[in-house]
Amino acid sequence: MNPAENNSSLQFLKEFETPEHDAVYNVYLKKLSYNASRATKSDDIGVASVNFKTKELKVIKAGTLDRLLDSLFLEGGEIDGTYVRIFLATFRSFCTPKTLTEKLAQMYEDYDGSEKARSATFQQSIISVLSIWLDLYLQDFNEPPSYPCLQALRSFLKKNLPNSDLFNRVQHRFSKFCTDDDSDDGVCVDSVDCADGRYVVHGRTLPSPSKHGELIESVEFSQLNIRTIAEQLTRIDADLFIKLEAHQCLGSTWNQRSKDKANECPTVAATISMFNSVIFTVISTILKDIDLKASKRARVIEKWIYIAQELRILKNFSSLRAIISGLQSSPIFRLKKLWAHVNKEMMEIYTDLAQIFSLESNQIASRELLMKEGTAKVSTQTRRKSKTNGVSDAAMYRYDQSSLCCGTVPYLGTFLSDLTMVDSAFSDYTDSGLVNFEKHRKEFEIVAQINLFQSAAKMYQVEPHRRFCAWFNSMRVYTEDESSFMSSSYALSCEIEPPSTAEKNLQKTISKTSVTSYASLALSYSNFSLKSPTPSDGVSIGSASSDSAHPITSQSSISSGDSDGSHHPDRRVIKVTLLTPGSDDVNYKSMILTNKDRSMAVIKRVLEKFHEDPGVNHDPSTFCLVQLTGKHRELQFPSDANVFYAMDTTSPNSTFLVKKTSERTPKKMFKTKSFS
Repeated sequence: MNPAENNSSLQFLKEFETPEHDAVYNVYLKKLSYNASRATKSDDIGVASVNFKTKELKVIKAGTLDRLLDSLFLEGGEIDGTYVRIFLATFRSFCTPKTLTEKLAQMYEDYDGSEKARSATFQQSIISVLSIWLDLYLQDFNEPPSYPCLQALRSFLKKNLPNSDLFNRVQHRFSKFCTDDDSDDGVCVDSVDCADGRYVVHGRTLPSPSKHGELIESVEFSQLNIRTIAEQLTRIDADLFIKLEAHQCLGSTWNQRSKDKANECPTVAATISMFNSVIFTVISTILKDIDLKASKRARVIEKWIYIAQELRILKNFSSLRAIISGLQSSPIFRLKKLWAHVNKEMMEIYTDLAQIFSLESNQIASRELLMKEGTAKVSTQTRRKSKTNGVSDAAMYRYDQSSLCCGTVPYLGTFLSDLTMVDSAFSDYTDSGLVNFEKHRKEFEIVAQINLFQSAAKMYQVEPHRRFCAWFNSMRVYTEDESSFMSSSYALSCEIEPPSTAEKNLQKTISKTSVTSYASLALSYSNFSLKSPTPSDGVSIGSASSDSAHPITSQSSISSGDSDGSHHPDRRVIKVTLLTPGSDDVNYKSMILTNKDRSMAVIKRVLEKFHEDPGVNHDPSTFCLVQLTGKHRELQFPSDANVFYAMDTTSPNSTFLVKKTSERTPKKMFKTKSFS
């Protein structure tokens, strides 16, 4: 009888905690099928039958670091491959690389001297884990100038396995790190090759590409054809995405919002800088010549739409979204007379491309498209051409699409948003102080998707284009001070097309609201709406910083018909009220809800807004927060919930109510226009 796990299923059985209270496990029953032969009484001919048996499987849910490390190995000492991948991808939120190295080294030495056969298996498994770690996450060991983690690993191997292949690899890596450190010329780690020079994305500086000392003449946007621009943007985006350290995207790392985030998460910061650079380049090329006629300026917009279409065919959703965001930024979106000169068919293409990033049903359109085409070799998109094509290099469209094997570059903001939501929804530790490993399993599901698309991005084969690099470097953009750039761009936009009285009044209202930096708005979270601008859309400006008279962004355009600003990527404007016992009045006030606000913080702010009522008990713990989501329906938030991510965004209105925990919501609260 030979068991075979070719037909297995898992059924949850129970949860139990160890007597030492250092781990919590989920126990599952696994159904295993196996083939057995039996002989019949009549002719003794063997007849195959399928039998089943069940086996209990123990899966760690939460535990101390030591118990989590024990789970790296199965009962026989072999490594648990799936668990090892999850652990190595997510351990940095509860353990440093140096501590992990020391712990594994100690485990190896503890097994020495025990049962020989069993200890040899466990020790070999520990070496396998260290080898996998070194292969997959080399940056954990790159900590100049002392390289503590690599030094600890080298000392351990020198003592226990001086002639092993792993020791030789560590020695080689240490020598290479030291050599690279000595020859460091100050180039940022988040850089990619661009032609013969170095394109340093984070600093947004790129030496003029040259060959054998030959300088390249200045290049204008109009001199570059559409396909070249699309392919070169894709080359840079793909290179950055391939070099992305997926664990830097975890909410516990990226969402810390420290000022030194560029150094803590350099590969994420590099992708964001490139994304913003494309946005700023789109804006700069359209506003560059203030004396340009509207009809000719519209040709620049049309060229960017063509480039966006080409990026869609190349499946580069990062720069595609950046271009759409640039076209929908305040300085460009508000130019109604300019948009009126854009060809109608080009507007249809633009609308279709913008619809990819619709917020409807948690961005279901972009998610389904990414799943459908993410690992395919070619795009399903067909190229559309305008009958009145005003782009001078439209002839470039007559090329064989098969000449370029398409990879995929996804929009990173989607993954950052999902990981941030997981980080907000699940605590790092249980109430008893154990590491919540269930959270890390959920994080790994998203990290695994990033790794899959990184493999797909390697399919691109595009050579650097020196003239493109010269042009892209020459564009005057400010990544170190995004607000200054957007403010000056908006001022330039107003010179091209003076604002109407209605726009001026709306701008004054919105400018009182402060926002985070454009980088975080552009990429940190992907919850902004995308509208296709038309001359009939009316006033459209973005939100402004509190110390600036001009908008600094409009990732979510705010028109005269949607002036609540409720679709910013990391904040919303909600309507709140306080239910006061014995009062028939329903008084609503507006409040900004950020992606950091927990229920209790919102309750406190609502109480402060209504503090003039002497009958209000100001103890926040006696109140609860609910969202009125429909007719006679409400959503009550736990006291520690992240309201921004937990709220029902599909509800037709964003009305929130603070009331006493023991009180029921009166029916009159649901008698609003939105719920009728």
